[in-house]
Amino acid sequence: MTETRTIEEQARRIPIVADVDVLVAGGGPAGIAAAIAAAREGARTLLVERFGYLGGMITGANVVAILGMGDGYGPKARGIMLEIRERLKRLGAVTVLREGYDYRVDNEAFKWQSAEMVYEAGADLLLHTQVCMPIVRDGRVIGAFVESKSGRQAILAQVTIDCTADADLAYRAGCPCDNETHEVTLVTRVEGVDAQRVEAFARESPSEYERIMAEARRLNGDTAVGSSRYLKHVDVTDASALTRAEVQLRREAFDTLLYLRARLPGYDKARIAVTYPQFGVRLSRRIHGEYRLVDDDLVSNRHFEDGVARLGVYFPDWGPLYQIKGLDYDIPYRCLVPKGVNGLLVAGRSISCDYRTGNSMRLLVPCFATGQAAGAAAGIAVELDSAPRAVPPDTLRRALAQQGVYLG
Repeated sequence: MTETRTIEEQARRIPIVADVDVLVAGGGPAGIAAAIAAAREGARTLLVERFGYLGGMITGANVVAILGMGDGYGPKARGIMLEIRERLKRLGAVTVLREGYDYRVDNEAFKWQSAEMVYEAGADLLLHTQVCMPIVRDGRVIGAFVESKSGRQAILAQVTIDCTADADLAYRAGCPCDNETHEVTLVTRVEGVDAQRVEAFARESPSEYERIMAEARRLNGDTAVGSSRYLKHVDVTDASALTRAEVQLRREAFDTLLYLRARLPGYDKARIAVTYPQFGVRLSRRIHGEYRLVDDDLVSNRHFEDGVARLGVYFPDWGPLYQIKGLDYDIPYRCLVPKGVNGLLVAGRSISCDYRTGNSMRLLVPCFATGQAAGAAAGIAVELDSAPRAVPPDTLRRALAQQGVYLG
């Protein structure tokens, strides 16, 4: 094993730019819901996001289908994710999917409206800012260091919520984590294809068309250019691995496009119009929490005294979306509470669960649901001047019910 070389950084004083009740790290679905819920509980809340917009996978990777709102038979989940659907529907920015409860959003409208909802709840935003390290004193997280164009700064908070999707703060605060990979996706959109010429060539020279398309798929990882491209075994917590994957997938997409331009009539003016700024990521770190949600909890419809969301989605790896219909299980609050670390909650796909269950929890609806639960719990912890792990389950459930969350 190669020893890591180190260099000593000169000690420096870091300016404290904010001192709030609740700090939310990460502005994806979990972070949006956490910030809104905490502010609604009366907490002075700050949401920090590394990009210039909120939304996470929705806006950065074009994962615009809000899936898991029902149980395969009818609607189930409510709360903030239902508010978002109704709000965007009034703007013509929602397509309700065939189940009648899951929906697809316009990602540009979502960028706009998610920020407006955070502000309307009374929370504040800090964009273009990377949350780097937790500030830990005596085993308790008291905020985080951030980096931006303004330099390195500190934000203090009574409760911090890790919505980074990769449990970055929890891991760096000393919480044990599992880290297992799934596919990552680069979404690519191609425009300028003359479909009529392509179809004419396919009719006139079917064998040549098939040969060209087979080679194009081979060049692009057995995927048609312009389709979502999947890549396995990428550790998204490793910047070098992310760099290699990003460069590889773009190179192969453009090499394939150039091949088609040269050989397939109708592709001579084709271009790659967009590759989205974030990989679609499915799984990475999952914390060891006070409870570990497992597959049997879902399929047996297990209920918990500290249940903070009642859901019915079951997606243990790939589709269909509701592999078992009619489920009615709880996500317990203890899955959001990291072992051995105080002052911190975790929401989103990195909550405490096994790998199989993580495939259901990574969907957008469970991320919204755990974010809303973490935000409400943080607000209550501030009000009671207690540790997040000591928040009374009955108090939390009452607060969530008042916020419109379905608890059974």
